[in-house]
Amino acid sequence: MQEDLDQTQTETQLADADKSAGAETAASEAQAATQKALALLARCEQCRAGLERKLLQKGYSKLTVAGVLDALEERGLLDDLRFARAWLNSRRIGHYEGRTRLLSELAARGIGKETAKKAVDGFFEEFDEEEICARAVKKFLSQGKSGEKLMAAMTRAGFSWKLASAAVKEFSGNEMN
Repeated sequence: MQEDLDQTQTETQLADADKSAGAETAASEAQAATQKALALLARCEQCRAGLERKLLQKGYSKLTVAGVLDALEERGLLDDLRFARAWLNSRRIGHYEGRTRLLSELAARGIGKETAKKAVDGFFEEFDEEEICARAVKKFLSQGKSGEKLMAAMTRAGFSWKLASAAVKEFSGNEMN
């Protein structure tokens, strides 16, 4: 009887020690994941999906990564809208893309529809979509595109048919239906 009691007590102590060690390991992993996330954020703006992918690739558990990302969002250090705005501002240099393409590119980076729409709407409040479309037409004309190939390039660049047609008509003198 005493042996059974001693064995049960020993098993309980071992289980408590395992729990304590497990908690220390989890805390250590969370601290390491947080440090890695902060280092990545210090280099450039990150979106939640991208940062999650990078941390998981480093071998951190899904549970740890989710907790770290939640904490970073609560502290305002991780923000998908801020990432989307920064990405759009960097993208406008040398890339002449319309609303549809930009929304698609943000979605591919893991940005939610509402957040992406808000960022793109804000972007086009600041930068004239017609001017960007005109620059795209100039670029494609300089590449020798015309007619259907020009319109196909414009729609692939994310411009609406109406906006692209007007810009093409203005720059090439061709009427598009």
